[in-house]
Amino acid sequence: MRTVVRKFQTEPGNPALWGAVKTTEGYNFTVAVPEGKEASLLLYRKRSKDVWQEIPLKEEDRIGTVSSVLIRGLEDGTFSYNYRIDGKIVQDIYTKELRGREKFGQEMPEDGAGIASMIPEKPVMKTRPLNLPYEELVAYKTHVRGFTKDSGSGVHAKGTFQGIREKIPYLKELGVNALELMPVYEFFEVPEELPRRVTDESGQICDAKQPVRVNYWGYAAPALYFAPKESYAATSRPVQEFAELVDALHEAGIACILEFYFGPELSTYFILNVLHYWQLTFSVDGFHLLGEGAKATELAKDELLKKTKLIFTGFDPAWIYGDGAPVCRNLGEHNQGYLETMRRYLKGDEGCISGFTYYLRRNPATHGVFHFFADHDGFTMADMVSYERKHNMENGDDNTDGSVNNYSWNCGTEGATKRKAVQSLRMQQLKNAFTMLLTGQGTPMIYGGDELLNSQKGNNNAWCQDNRTGWVNWNNGKAGQELLAFVKKMIRFRKEHPILHGPRELRLMDYQGAGCPDLSYHSQRAWFSQMENTCRFIGVMYCGDYGKKEDGTFDDSLYIGYNMHWNSHELALPSLSGKRSWSVAVDTSREECFLEQEEPVEGKSILVPPRSIVILVGRQA
Repeated sequence: MRTVVRKFQTEPGNPALWGAVKTTEGYNFTVAVPEGKEASLLLYRKRSKDVWQEIPLKEEDRIGTVSSVLIRGLEDGTFSYNYRIDGKIVQDIYTKELRGREKFGQEMPEDGAGIASMIPEKPVMKTRPLNLPYEELVAYKTHVRGFTKDSGSGVHAKGTFQGIREKIPYLKELGVNALELMPVYEFFEVPEELPRRVTDESGQICDAKQPVRVNYWGYAAPALYFAPKESYAATSRPVQEFAELVDALHEAGIACILEFYFGPELSTYFILNVLHYWQLTFSVDGFHLLGEGAKATELAKDELLKKTKLIFTGFDPAWIYGDGAPVCRNLGEHNQGYLETMRRYLKGDEGCISGFTYYLRRNPATHGVFHFFADHDGFTMADMVSYERKHNMENGDDNTDGSVNNYSWNCGTEGATKRKAVQSLRMQQLKNAFTMLLTGQGTPMIYGGDELLNSQKGNNNAWCQDNRTGWVNWNNGKAGQELLAFVKKMIRFRKEHPILHGPRELRLMDYQGAGCPDLSYHSQRAWFSQMENTCRFIGVMYCGDYGKKEDGTFDDSLYIGYNMHWNSHELALPSLSGKRSWSVAVDTSREECFLEQEEPVEGKSILVPPRSIVILVGRQA
């Protein structure tokens, strides 16, 4: 039986259509209700906080615990909605857009007043996913708000999707072609914190309200996973604004990868619904999935996502592919092991040379690997060479939060310093780190601002720092510009040499009859590696015949001498076939690291200065 409610009609809906969906018959609303709890659908007129209509969702009409109602006669764009469940106003977990959350950091009203779900028009995308393979990516990870919020960013719409669009020319000039964004969906940045038990002046134990701390990063559950965050929009249309950002990135040749945090309470079915929505609605290129709910073995089975990048913290590919490998490498690994090993090698720890060479060549056939020196959690790269201890007092937990294992070295002074020798050593170490990152296999990832010498002043857990500590600082003087120029050149060098970013792991053998292995290691003697625990230097040779350029010609052979010891070391050079000879192209110990004119090498060895990297190119004499 149909019930007439003013100018529209209600009838049983389709419980298979989750959330609020416009159909040819009207609007279908579906929601799960805890067993035994009363529920109703609340309708508001557009821009009004007052309930216009309340439609009961009776328990006897439910299928399982799911209520569904179809409403005929509602006019498009004239209303918003919420639910009242067990007396509390809540938002639809399937909502595609919110209103009333336009200010970042605002507390949720206890009665939910002023916040409601909308039904936006589906955006018309101009572009499709770029489908760039992992080996071709140079990734850049950042926070939508923090990337441009600082005044030095120079954008008009600071801290928004539109602000990132304004920075696309910068990303293009830098040379990156994949942008990974920390959570862009509606998370609740001001969580309900439990009161703290304290003793007052009279000796009585009482509750003390904790200072409000903003969850700036957004890694929290529950969240409204289908809705682009309203406070990240410069306009009143977050769905459309995010869609335009993805289109603009694609038109610039930059893939868009989104981070999602899923808690263990969420089902694989729900998570797949979320990923399908962002995939099909916004044509995003991939997802970096965090949290216990993101189960690689389950999500990897989904047919719709077989060509969409799915990146996890770690997984066992044998559980997914057995002894084989996929035709399309869509799975990826965010590699924390790389960070730990490479940072230790960078600062000259013992016992790292074997791990260093392992991560330098790692590029499995089953999945891509993201390599990085810094991520949101931990020291930035500038702080990695400036601090040995965390400085997290501003977080409000008495410096007890954040990891104590930073694998960092302050180069002789803790924190900021005016000592020229320390500043120079720090800059050289950062250039070494970027050179390691960009001369290794796999997908290099830069954490936003690291190329600009961005510092968090030693805070290695800036989850609540919605301020200049957590934002990217675009004004780091001449030193910041020096590092930026170096990183641009290093990215360009990587792209010019396909041998540095092949589709599969190099095999340390000559299987094409090129006259030398695809990859080989050298010490004071050519063709002999030195892997002792005390060794901190090695020569790495890439045979150019195992890499082809876009025009079909073979790549140049490369010889890279890595020396993280505090003394100089001699490295022997293998002889090149034909009339080719070695010449120095890059030397991180020099003030101008990239030589304007390559210097031919005389003799059969090179001397690599302390804590430096030298790159040689084998060219026709």
